[in-house]
Amino acid sequence: MAALWRALPAACTASVLHSKSFCRADSEKDKWSPRITCFGEAMLRYVPDPHGGEDSPFAAKWLRSVGGAELNITVALSRLGWGGRSRWVSVVPQGVLGDDFLHILGKAYPDEKGSGNLDLVRREAGDVGIYHVWPAQHKIWFQRHRSVFGLMNPSWFSRAFWRQVLSDGASSSMPQVLHVTGITPLISVNTRAAWDHALEEAWAIKEDSILGRKLVVTMARDRGDFVLTMLPASDLNHRPALGSWKDLWQMAEPHLQTLDLVVFSIGDVIQVGEVFGENFAADFKALKEESPGRAGAAGLDTLVRNCVVKLQSYLGNRTNIAVTCKARDQVPGELPQQLRWSILCRKDGTLLSTYETAVPQQVKE
Repeated sequence: MAALWRALPAACTASVLHSKSFCRADSEKDKWSPRITCFGEAMLRYVPDPHGGEDSPFAAKWLRSVGGAELNITVALSRLGWGGRSRWVSVVPQGVLGDDFLHILGKAYPDEKGSGNLDLVRREAGDVGIYHVWPAQHKIWFQRHRSVFGLMNPSWFSRAFWRQVLSDGASSSMPQVLHVTGITPLISVNTRAAWDHALEEAWAIKEDSILGRKLVVTMARDRGDFVLTMLPASDLNHRPALGSWKDLWQMAEPHLQTLDLVVFSIGDVIQVGEVFGENFAADFKALKEESPGRAGAAGLDTLVRNCVVKLQSYLGNRTNIAVTCKARDQVPGELPQQLRWSILCRKDGTLLSTYETAVPQQVKE
C-alpha cells in the first residue's frame, strides 16, 4: 500500500494529486480532491492476545479485528484527510454477524462509523471469511471459501454498476482512482468475473474522451500493486494459498494497458523476468549471500532499478511500474527489523526511488 501511494503522484501529474485543495476547508476540499474506490474482501482476523496472560485448560485468548488489503487502503487514506472520499466496495453478510463485522471495521475510520466510506458495501445472506495468525511461528491460515464475498453473484458488480460508481459525482477537474488487487480474481470464478467487470469498464471510461482524463486504475499483488487512470490501479498481491503466480499473471497481464501503475514485489520482478527468459533470481541470491539483510539495502536498490528497466521494455512500456523493496535482518526466535522503500519506473524509463528516505520497521507477524 505504501508503495502505491508514494509512487502514484510521480506516475501522474503533480497538479492532479498534489493539489493545494488539501489546505482548504473540508466542504471545499471534497469538491476538488481526488476520490478512490477500492474493491475487495475483508475478513475477521484472529491473533493470540500477547497480553492475555496464561490460557486456561479450556480456552485460549485471541484478539479479533478486521483485515483486508483494499479495506486497509481506505482506512489509511481516510486518516490522512481523505475522509469519505476513500470508498470500499464489497459484500458483507446480513444479520447480526454482518452488523458486528461492520461495527468493528467502522471503528477504524476517523469518525468511528465509516460514513461515506462504507456506503457501497452490499449486504447479502451468507458468512464472513476468517483467518488466524500465529506471529511467533510465522504461520497464517485462511478460511474464506464459503464467504459471501467468494460466493457473490458477479451481476451485483456489473459493468453498469462500475460505470455508475466511478462516474457519479465525479469532479471534472480531479481524478477518480479505482484500486483492485490480485487477491480478488483468485478467490473464486465469481469474484474474478466481478474483478474483470471493474477493469473492463475502467478501460471503457479511460477511452471516453471526457471521463478518460480523470480516471486512474491501480492493481496490487501480495507485496506489490497495479494502477488505472480514470486512474485505474492494481496491487498484484499474489496469495499462494489461493492459486499459482502464473494463473494470476494470466489474469492480470491483459489488463496492463488499463492500468496507470503496476506495483510488484521483488518476487514478482523475478517471476516476470522468468517469463521473458531472465534469471533475476540468481542475481538476488548472489547479493543476499554477499551483503545479507539491511547491510545490502543499497545494492538491492541498484539491482532492482536495473531489473525493472528491463521489465518495462519487455512489457511494452504499457504502464508505470513500481516495486516495493525491503531489506530485513533476521534474528532467530525474533520478528525481524527491516527497511522498506519503493522504486518507480515510468513508461519512458525514468527511474525514481525513495531509498534515501527508507522507513525502518519492526515486523509484526
